[in-house]
Amino acid sequence: MKLALLVEYDGTRYFGFQYQADVPTIQGELEKAIKKVTGEEVRIKGAGRTDAGVHAKGQVISFESQTSLPLGNFIRALNFYLPSDIAVRAGCEVPQDFDARRSAQSREYRYIILNSATPSPLLHRRALLVIQKLDVELMSQGTRMLVGKHNFASFAGSLGRRNPVRQVFRAEISRKGELIFFDVEADSFLPQQMRRMTAALIRLGLGRLGLEEFRELIDCGKVSAARWVAPSYGLYLTRVNYPDLQLDTSWENA
Repeated sequence: MKLALLVEYDGTRYFGFQYQADVPTIQGELEKAIKKVTGEEVRIKGAGRTDAGVHAKGQVISFESQTSLPLGNFIRALNFYLPSDIAVRAGCEVPQDFDARRSAQSREYRYIILNSATPSPLLHRRALLVIQKLDVELMSQGTRMLVGKHNFASFAGSLGRRNPVRQVFRAEISRKGELIFFDVEADSFLPQQMRRMTAALIRLGLGRLGLEEFRELIDCGKVSAARWVAPSYGLYLTRVNYPDLQLDTSWENA
């Protein structure tokens, strides 16, 4: 059978999601836990290949397993063997043709900025500290320019053979006290796209970049034209959306 699991993690000590030999990765830890529970050596698929240091609240993985354990028991067993900074929050059986990455309709990311004159030890490695006052209204105007289908090559760390055109369904900036949230939903994302867009918006909010310059960055189509990259620790994969899949973390589904 094929399973889909909803996974949450603190990415601080990991070298990204994707498996790498000799360094800790999210995929590596999940596959080790599955082997301890089932005895199976599986290769999981992840909806988002998050970079080193990036966190996730809504990562989705899929894999095939012959386990006879009831799903709730299987999830509890996985969490017993997983490190405390990774947890399976929910799961379900899915059709054989389901692929966590290719079946996704959209992905949602959030970047968190702490806009404060002083640091917060509780938010260390959880949010980017910007001590200068940010103009959130100006940032919001820039954010609206991102919505739609664009060539986002200028915000990509690299392209390779990837098509740089992406569809952004929603992009929003909001403030709650000292925290600023940058939320984006798109069909998919280019490498470093969220972090480069965030860094450019911060420059916009500081008055170091004008709205027309920001629009030119979106339109120019030159790889890595937006040369500023926000740190990975403020970024979260919050949700992955599928046509016919709802992963519920309530007790009734445990």
